[in-house]
Amino acid sequence: MPSMGQDDERPDEAGSDPRLKALGEKLAEARRVPSEPEGGVSQSSGLSGFGQAMKVGSEFVAGVIVGVVIGYTIDRLFGTSPWGMIVFLLLGFAAGTLNVMRAAGVAKDPFVSGAKKSPDRNKDGGN
Repeated sequence: MPSMGQDDERPDEAGSDPRLKALGEKLAEARRVPSEPEGGVSQSSGLSGFGQAMKVGSEFVAGVIVGVVIGYTIDRLFGTSPWGMIVFLLLGFAAGTLNVMRAAGVAKDPFVSGAKKSPDRNKDGGN
């Protein structure tokens, strides 16, 4: 019978636990935080959209330029005239396209670590 008395006291202790109160406060704060930036984003959405477009465009152009430079350098060093430039131009184009897709959220970045990444990797490995 004393065990029932102890079980009855545990819910009361859990309600007055300062750790649970602190956790509840942190959860309430975390729920409030995402709603605040949405107001700020809507005011400057044109600027952030322009910035995103500049980022995407520069990533694509940078990939192509790096591919051309590497291809030209290989052609000059090894005398393989147009082939190095052609191959690395295509690789630069592919890298630029992949960067644009990552920036747009279509493709996932393989170097981002997190709990969400593990299940996706298991799904792809199983298929």
